[in-house]
Amino acid sequence: MQAIIITGTPGTGKSRLAKLLKQKLKHAELVTVNEFAIKHKLVMGKDEFGASIINTKKLAKLLNELVRRSKQTIILEGHLLCDMKIKNAKVIVLREHLKTLKRRMEQRGYEKRKIYDNLVAEATDYCGTEASKRYKQVGEFLSSDPKLLEKVLQFIKQGKKEEDIDLLDELLSLMKQERNFSL
Repeated sequence: MQAIIITGTPGTGKSRLAKLLKQKLKHAELVTVNEFAIKHKLVMGKDEFGASIINTKKLAKLLNELVRRSKQTIILEGHLLCDMKIKNAKVIVLREHLKTLKRRMEQRGYEKRKIYDNLVAEATDYCGTEASKRYKQVGEFLSSDPKLLEKVLQFIKQGKKEEDIDLLDELLSLMKQERNFSL
């Protein structure tokens, strides 16, 4: 069956979009990848920020098996998905303006260095670049776009779509505003 992958930097709105898609695609199954990895005991430890380090090779193998066996569309949601290959997948990369992303991560209690690492990843389109290396059908969408759901549904039906979302100027502006912005 088909997999729909929703990936992007932490804080871009992946979970929200996944839930909206699940409502629209009535017979789809939603899998939150982090929860799936924990359930299948794929956590190998914690990083310096306390985030789980996950065995992505085993995770990809289990997710591919899940998709292969499923009789319905599977929505996979998680930032790790851009770093692995899931067969028969269309990939939605969510992007967001850096000030919005920074605010969301601050509200979640992220450490300053982790916030900046994620902002640089977002500005340089890490998830989109990595997804494009592994998948044929990749679409990038701004999560704050009022027509996000409509555009994503169109992408799912019609295939490849690329939006040019350039956030490097936003990163430079943010670095100038925050004198102690360091990586």
